[in-house]
Amino acid sequence: MIGVTIKGIGIANPSRIVSSCEIDTFRGEPLGTTEIRTGIKQRRYSSNETAGELGVKAVKEALTHANFDLTDIDCIISASGTMEQAIPYNGANLHRLLGLKAPIPTFDINMTCLSAVAAINVANALIQNATYKNILLVSSEIASVGIDWNDSEVGGMFGDGAAAIIIGQSSNTSQRVLGSHFETHSEGYESCQIRGGGSTYHPSKIIDEDYKKYGLFEMHGKIAYRLTAKVMPAFLNKLLGKANVELNDIDWIVPHQASNLALEHLKKRLGVPEHKLINILSERGNQIAASIPTAMNELFKHRAIKSGDKVLIIGTSAGLSLGGLIMEL
Repeated sequence: MIGVTIKGIGIANPSRIVSSCEIDTFRGEPLGTTEIRTGIKQRRYSSNETAGELGVKAVKEALTHANFDLTDIDCIISASGTMEQAIPYNGANLHRLLGLKAPIPTFDINMTCLSAVAAINVANALIQNATYKNILLVSSEIASVGIDWNDSEVGGMFGDGAAAIIIGQSSNTSQRVLGSHFETHSEGYESCQIRGGGSTYHPSKIIDEDYKKYGLFEMHGKIAYRLTAKVMPAFLNKLLGKANVELNDIDWIVPHQASNLALEHLKKRLGVPEHKLINILSERGNQIAASIPTAMNELFKHRAIKSGDKVLIIGTSAGLSLGGLIMEL
């Protein structure tokens, strides 16, 4: 068995900080409304940074953290829930922006908010079978462009940002993914969506109405929450079973920063101490696929982790899908 570990991690934040009070003023609501509704004090919005540019900044920080050079990377996986443009894919754009001379392979994994978790799972398999030695995963999101400010449920919930992870071979075989599990419950397909950008609602088909609404995020939060609450217990039991661990064995929990309600429900469902749960929502908002690797950055750089710690990485995504894996550090 080949050991697999996180060798480096980095994040990038847009320069513009947007407080919830600023959003209240913009929406004409009493100060404090958005923070009470979302649990978010501030988030970052891109002014002119592209998703690719943010991704490159995160990669450079991850390389520094790992004491790596780009020549140490064998493969790049773009793990984002949104596209910078329809074609080519994000991974090719990252290769271009990084100025890589070597034609190393790139590809995309899109499971919306779970993209990074799915990418870690795929990268683990590719490293285990010795296809690649070190894989670079990049999640970069400009969520702010898709916010419908007429929807109080969505307005203020999202933030922009990027994160990069270098995952690679380890000589310590106890460092590995102990188990993973993913499920899709497509009865929740329409609970979270952006209808535009694809072939169904392509701009060439929308002639007699404003296309803008098709590019905005639509959410029916109560429907998504109820479905998640219904299927989460069985899902979690399957994940723990595949990893052959008990909940009490888990040292750290890195959840998707979906919403304050989702984090509170997960904390209550797991019954874990506050310090074990990585919660960065109040300062970041929901960064789509970048949320989980950004929270992992918090864990790896600012918490007292130690060799042998077990980390539960878990979340939900539009689809409606659930996904998670358990790593031993």
